[in-house]
Amino acid sequence: MIFYVFIDGIGFGENDPNKNPFSKYAKGIFLPLGGKSIPEDSPSRLRELTYLKTDASMGIKGLPQSATGQTSLWTGINACQVLNRHMSGFPTFTLKRIIAKYSIIRILEENGFKADLLNCYTPGFAEHIKKHPRHVSASTLIQMAADKPLKDMDDLRDGKGLYMDISRDFLRKFGRDFIDKDDPVLEIQDPYKTGKDIIPAMKGHTLCIYEYFITDKVGHKMNWKGAEKCISDLENFLLGVLDAMDPEQDQLILTSDHGNLEDLTVDVHTVNPVPTILYGKYTEQMKNKIHALKDIPHAIYDCLGVQIQMSEQEFVQTPTN
Repeated sequence: MIFYVFIDGIGFGENDPNKNPFSKYAKGIFLPLGGKSIPEDSPSRLRELTYLKTDASMGIKGLPQSATGQTSLWTGINACQVLNRHMSGFPTFTLKRIIAKYSIIRILEENGFKADLLNCYTPGFAEHIKKHPRHVSASTLIQMAADKPLKDMDDLRDGKGLYMDISRDFLRKFGRDFIDKDDPVLEIQDPYKTGKDIIPAMKGHTLCIYEYFITDKVGHKMNWKGAEKCISDLENFLLGVLDAMDPEQDQLILTSDHGNLEDLTVDVHTVNPVPTILYGKYTEQMKNKIHALKDIPHAIYDCLGVQIQMSEQEFVQTPTN
């Protein structure tokens, strides 16, 4: 199983604890984002990780943004090149066209593989998008493009998905309008156990995708306390994932769409390279193929033997007089 983890807004930063929360708070997998090395006495699986500095700008000037970056991560199309700019927020009409055709979940499902988005949604999400139909993220759209249902609170209760906030603090605070206060789904979770449990629960899948976006929100707010919480939750969750994985059978791919959290002296994105962190079965096959965000889906297809031809030009709008 390939576990493709997307963490919004993290890049490689300086070893400066007054600037970079990874330098100040990271104790495990994120130490290199703080300009540090994984210590020799760390768990063996942390020392076996491969870190790639990955280009989020993809040939376009300006600060990388979420809509174009995530579209590239989920499709293999250089969305920045198609629009000739970086686009923030939710996908535009053109980006939606790209996702509809080249969603990695759709492509794999059409080629006989089982692929899924693990994020679970509250009943409030359905109400929100009815009022704001444009407020659908690229990750949500890749599941919809494959005509697969979005996971819900029943999937979360059954251990068949993940909430966007690993420890469910956010769900406890804001989900009570839609979920009974005594529902076990609102119980605080141990991030390490959550990570360790999700891997065996998804056996039989070829690809599982999980999106975590609180990091980007914390970065924009320059929130050090929030950064500490995110880093702790994620590092413990990912250690659980690594401990549950069989490196002869499974593959971790962790990446981001742009930098942000690694520099809390500013409230905007950065042009820093983002991490692609690899561990497992296909690492040697992938590591020399990933240079930019758009390369990750192609690296996955190569490992699985999926042949696909795509071009940015089919989506570029030709100017008319």
